[in-house]
Amino acid sequence: MAFGSFVEIYLNDLESRIKKNTFLTKKHIIETKLLPYFGKRKLDEIRTADAIRWQNEMMKLSKANGELFSPTYLKTIHNQLSAILNHAVNFYGLKDNVARKAGYIGKKESGEMEFWTQNEFQAFLECVADKSLSYYAFEILYWTGIREGELRALTPKDFDFQKNTLQINKSYQRLEGEDVITEPKTPKSNRIIVMPDFLAIEMHCVPISDLSNL
Repeated sequence: MAFGSFVEIYLNDLESRIKKNTFLTKKHIIETKLLPYFGKRKLDEIRTADAIRWQNEMMKLSKANGELFSPTYLKTIHNQLSAILNHAVNFYGLKDNVARKAGYIGKKESGEMEFWTQNEFQAFLECVADKSLSYYAFEILYWTGIREGELRALTPKDFDFQKNTLQINKSYQRLEGEDVITEPKTPKSNRIIVMPDFLAIEMHCVPISDLSNL
């Protein structure tokens, strides 16, 4: 069987088991980084040397702006190739996962995350002070640490102004031209956040339902 034909089986087996956005991300990587190289190759004729040559090609690729892909992204695309071959080994009788034998490229963690200081954040807020919805949206993001998708999924009932808390239990995404509300990124992302008093007071004035339009 050709690699491209097996990919259809792999995606069909996987689609109902993972979130839609995760599925679409995997599908994009497969279509743009794997199928052009392996699509017509017979699955059981792909050798470790072929995987190494593919790795070398991926490490040479660059974005539209000329920058090379990050080590984290290189690891992601390699993991996707390995996942497909693992699926073939575990469930469809392929003998070896040559991507695993070839070794990994990239790395798991990206560089250290940088944060604005409070002074830097206040300077930024001055630039959006005339846009009330954006102003309050960035206030929530900065002082609670929630993700953008979580912000855009907020509804009035997520706020408890008696306890000054904010419940995070869903996320907004735009997938294939449609507005989609999903569960948060991970199970641990379901959480209750205590808001600073001043932020809770500010949120009384905000049309929360408009946040999805940001």
